[in-house]
Amino acid sequence: MNLVELPLVTVVIPTLNSGKTIKKTLESLNVLEYKNMEIVVVDGKSTDDTITIIKQYYGERIRIVTEGKRGRGRAYNRGLLESRGKYVAFLDSDATIATPTWIFKAIKIMEEDERVAVVFTKVLAPKESTFMQKSIDTFLCKGFTTANGAVYRRDSALKVGGFNEKMNYMQEDELLYKLVRAGYSFSVNYDDIIYHYHRNTILSYIKQNMEAALGAKLYYRFTKNSWVLRDAFARIATVILMLVIISALIFLDKTIIAVSLLILGYLVLALKVNSETCKQYKHSKFVLMAPFFILLSMLGFSIGFFTKSGKEAEK
Repeated sequence: MNLVELPLVTVVIPTLNSGKTIKKTLESLNVLEYKNMEIVVVDGKSTDDTITIIKQYYGERIRIVTEGKRGRGRAYNRGLLESRGKYVAFLDSDATIATPTWIFKAIKIMEEDERVAVVFTKVLAPKESTFMQKSIDTFLCKGFTTANGAVYRRDSALKVGGFNEKMNYMQEDELLYKLVRAGYSFSVNYDDIIYHYHRNTILSYIKQNMEAALGAKLYYRFTKNSWVLRDAFARIATVILMLVIISALIFLDKTIIAVSLLILGYLVLALKVNSETCKQYKHSKFVLMAPFFILLSMLGFSIGFFTKSGKEAEK
């Protein structure tokens, strides 16, 4: 790719009361080798000092637009519409860029193949993350379908309707589904890294997975893609089966057997995580806590699946 003719890239940063994190996000843009880019901040009417901090970096390359309607899908679409670049890269307001070639490698892939409509980037927990956050990262680091760190071909994303504004989870999966159905493909940039923190309290993690359950139901409603239901039912069935077996054994005064089964199941799940996790976590102490958070995520997902309805997303 000719460095002289690099296409314009718009970096879209959705924000809402991000005063504690936005400065690090903006400063991390300085590590990028790619220079032909503009920055669009889509703010959801923040009430803290987010805007004040952003304005310290205000210049020709940074524009702030206000989007009153809440929701990730709405913010992402506003970013697409406001962008002037051929490509649009999304970066969460509490994320940071870890590697200088993030945008360059994504653009190189799409410039060489017009069928590629999006390049996802690996998102990992930062090195200073807490024990809980790194334990969660041991099994989440395998994923890649997240808008955070993704670089889209603008005209392709708009052609298929952009992000679904009724979804706050899995909206990037739904957009990917539409892109693939339209004949486009996708790629994953495994060389570069975006740092992003996971939830750091048990309650917030449970709530996140409850929201994820709503996202799964909406994804199925809009795509009729059955894999998401199979995945949902597998999670719910695991929780129910575990509770039934343990309860039955305790009721039958088989507490020792119940505890033994729990320990055995826990160790098997830890071994599975260790065999599949990213290389930096293999044989680490974080893998030992991973099963606890996996089960916690399944519990939160199960609760959300039966308590959250699609009407909540339409408010």
